[in-house]
Amino acid sequence: MIRFLRAHCALLLSLAFLLLLWHAAAAALNVNFLPAPLAVLARFVEELAGGSLWAHTLVSARRVSLSVLAGTALAVPLAVLAAQIRLLDRFITPLLYFTYPAPKVVFLPLIIVFLGLGDESKVFLIGLIIFFQVFVIVRDAAAQVRPETLESINALGANHWHRLRYVYLPVSLPAVMTALKVSAGTAIAVLFIAETIGTTTGLGYYIMNAWGRFAYPRLYAGILAMSLLGLALFVLFDLLEKRLTRWQKSGPSASGS
Repeated sequence: MIRFLRAHCALLLSLAFLLLLWHAAAAALNVNFLPAPLAVLARFVEELAGGSLWAHTLVSARRVSLSVLAGTALAVPLAVLAAQIRLLDRFITPLLYFTYPAPKVVFLPLIIVFLGLGDESKVFLIGLIIFFQVFVIVRDAAAQVRPETLESINALGANHWHRLRYVYLPVSLPAVMTALKVSAGTAIAVLFIAETIGTTTGLGYYIMNAWGRFAYPRLYAGILAMSLLGLALFVLFDLLEKRLTRWQKSGPSASGS
């Protein structure tokens, strides 16, 4: 416990300062739309234990998890293939790079027309955003493989699967995890927007429903739940990155120190 406190001292101090500032603002303004942090925390615990907040959180977590899995599963193989096959790269990469800057959330009305108001449209929209972000980062990383490296491994009799296993996978895996960490906040933001349209489930609906009822402690409890969901995603990706890329710390720079 003491080691944890020492390692996260700066974070804990920042959180304490934020809560203190929030409490002072709530006491000074004394308005309904800015409840004190203790009131929000009490409502958060109450809603998790006996309210509907937990159910809405699980729905949102399922939607964003499916989106991440689908977007990543499509983007990574395509990005690695584009880095290896020049003809495919010349055809697909300019097209994806051209459409990448367009805000995908503006296509939500069209996506709903094609896929309906169910989970499919929400998962598709978030998965689309994840796909573009992962593809761009992974393709750029895989494209950095030097021809000399490929020539060396080919001289040793490597086939396509050997190149994928010993060259492209080690290069692409850190890029995948970086892309997912970058995408975590975007995915949660788009999830909120998607869940405010034509649905009665999810944290986006929960927050907007509380706002419409002027139930401000409940509203802040929903915001806290969505923030914690985003934090959980980021921490999960960070832990996976440390576990899957441990070999990087045992490289030449580490052994020579």
